[in-house]
Formats: sequence, C-alpha cells, structure tokens
Amino acid sequence: MNAPPFTSTAVSSDSLTEIGPSSKRIATSSVDKPSIFQRGSVYLIAAGHFVNDAYTGCLAPLLPLLMERLQFPISRAGVLASVLSASTSLSQPIFGALSDRFGKRHFVFLGPLLTGIFICSLGYSNSYLMLIPLLMLSGLGSSVFHPTAAAMVSRISGPRKEWGMSLFITLGNFGHAISPLLVVPVVTSFGFEAMPLLILPAIGVAVLLFRRLPQNNSLPALPKDFLHHQQSKNRRWPVFLHVVISMLRSLMISGFSTFIPLYMHSRGHSLFAAGATTTVFQAVGAIGALWSGHIAARVDRRRTIMTTLFVAAPALVGFLYLPSWLALLSLAASGILLYFSFPLNIVMAQELYPDRAGMVSALMIGVSWGLAGLMMTPLGFIAESAGLESALLALAVAGLIAGGISWFLPKERIL
Repeated sequence: MNAPPFTSTAVSSDSLTEIGPSSKRIATSSVDKPSIFQRGSVYLIAAGHFVNDAYTGCLAPLLPLLMERLQFPISRAGVLASVLSASTSLSQPIFGALSDRFGKRHFVFLGPLLTGIFICSLGYSNSYLMLIPLLMLSGLGSSVFHPTAAAMVSRISGPRKEWGMSLFITLGNFGHAISPLLVVPVVTSFGFEAMPLLILPAIGVAVLLFRRLPQNNSLPALPKDFLHHQQSKNRRWPVFLHVVISMLRSLMISGFSTFIPLYMHSRGHSLFAAGATTTVFQAVGAIGALWSGHIAARVDRRRTIMTTLFVAAPALVGFLYLPSWLALLSLAASGILLYFSFPLNIVMAQELYPDRAGMVSALMIGVSWGLAGLMMTPLGFIAESAGLESALLALAVAGLIAGGISWFLPKERIL
C-alpha cells in the first residue's frame, strides 16, 4: 500500500525513496520554498554549532584539574560526564517536537548562549556538588540548540542535505575537538577564576544568529498525522536501528574523548599533551564527517556505515597497543571512520520521517548521545576497578556490535 503524498522537509522535490524489505517506492514532493542550498544560513548555523560544542567539550580536559582541586575519584568524574551528556541530550525530543510544530528559531541562538554561560561558571564551583547543577543547566542550553538547528539545516540545504548536515556535524566536532586547546591554557595560566572570559564567543554568535537566522517559514513544515499511517509503522524499526547504531557510535566517541586525557595523564604525559590527543581524535574525525557529505551521493550508505564501524573498532585497539606515532595514527584513523558515517545515519533517518525532522534529529543527535553519556558512569566504575585499558577495550567491542546491527538496516537509497 503506497503512502499518501506528504510534505517533505528533508527530501528534495521529485525524489524517490526505496524503503523496507518490500522495496516500495514513495514519491515525495515539496510545497514550500524552492529547494536550494542556502549557503550563508547553513554556514552560520554550523558556526553556532562550533561555538556550542566547544563549550560542552570543556569538561573532559578539565577533569584532571577538577579532580585535583576538589578531590574526587575517577568514578565521580564519570558521573559528571554522564550528567553533562544526559542533560545535553535526553531533553532534546521535547525541543525537537516544539521545533516541528512551531519552528522555534529562538532556540538556535539562545542555546549556545546558555551553554556558554553555565559551563564558564564552573570556575566558581567550590565543591563537587556545585558542579552538577551547572553542568545540567549548560547541557540544557545545548539541548535547546541541537534539534532545531539540525532540522533547520536539513530544510535549507535543499538537494544537498547530506552536505549541509556534514558541515553542521563537522563544525560541531571541530568546536568540541579544539576546546582543550582553548580552555586548558586559560585555566592553567590564570586559574579557574578566568573562565568567565570565555563567555564572549557565546555572546557574539548569539547576536549573529539572532540577526541573520532564517525566519520560521524557512523551517520544516507543520507536522501532519503521519505517525499513525501504516507506512509510518513500517519505518519505526529502521529508525530504531539508526538510533541504536548512533548510540553505540556515540558511546565509543564519548568514552574515548572522556577517558583519553586520564589514560594519557596516567602514563606520564603532560596535561596539554593529553588534551591534544583528544583534539587529534575529534578534529581529524571531523574531516571524516565532511568527506562523507561530499561523496554521499556516490556510495552505498548502509554498507558504508557497516564497514566504517567494523574497521574503527580494531583501530581504537591499535591506539592502546601500538607504539608512539603509530598509536596516534591509529587513533586518528578511528576518528575518521567513526565520524564518517554519522551524517549518513542522520540524513537516512530524517528521510524516513521528513515531517518530523526535528524529532528525528533529537533522537539521532540527542537521545543517542544522552544514552551514551549515561554509560559513562558504569564505564568509570569499570575503569576504576579493572583499569582504564579495560574500559577502552569495552568501547571497541561496542563498535563491532554496531557494525553487526548495521547489516539489518533497510537497503534504501535516495535516487
């Protein structure tokens, strides 16, 4: 039974999608503005993602300093990572639903501002318990930003939605990756009391987004009663698989990003070198996300996701056991492979529910990262009881599981 026509926010006019084992093809159409790539707006939102994620990336490189200052063990460091990740992610479906229904462009410029204000307030914390509400509030700002921004990028990227999404993801990754190189020198040179100076980029990008964001009529169309249609039910399982794969990938990225500084520091490397290693993992990985958007139209996305996950797992193991520069190259390769398929996952899921672009973005970016963040707490206990190496090896196993799940994704493709 063919689905009735519906308004597409993530699929260009006259495109066809082949979905599910029955290989039914559903025509989509756009009744909104002409489907074009709005370069300036995409770049601006991607810049907002860079600034927002630069703030959320501050916690991991600061953990050794916070542990020394406030005297708490590594298991509690894992709890802090879980608090930030969960608050950043698990409330995103709420804001995604609001974005789909009302097009709240205000979320896009308020998000980075709130994230920056509260993460930079960590410098005033004089106890472990004070860190928790500040991280929660900072995470909420990030949660406000992500689903609306991702849905807006999908809508204004027209026929180049994978390229637009890869730019959005890549700039966010670069922001998160470069964060250790910015925050560690400030804190080590001037102390935690200097952290409020780092709020200035948040103010600047919030003003630019407020003045130049597309109006609400450029956001995804109002949702229709799509979820109760039989075709919608057939798509729920593929979306669930995409979310699980994204969660396992996010677990690998979050786990290594959180514990690499501690792993390096425990082996006698300087705090700056430990933070720089995290930057290599994330910044080089961001190149993979950008590359995937450029060649997405020429690859089998399902097989690409599966292959990159299967190869990334042993590359992460190589970082633990290979010597010096070979270990760093192995880590960089794993970053490229993990980030390469991330935009493909998001766009494929958005194509399944084009009228729910904000909600799907919240599931793929928010819930998956939030669930992965919650796993930082048990991972911290594994690291404390069995050692950091054992915890990092467990993350490589997660990659193999994700690659196996990818086999069950439907063989769908935008033609």
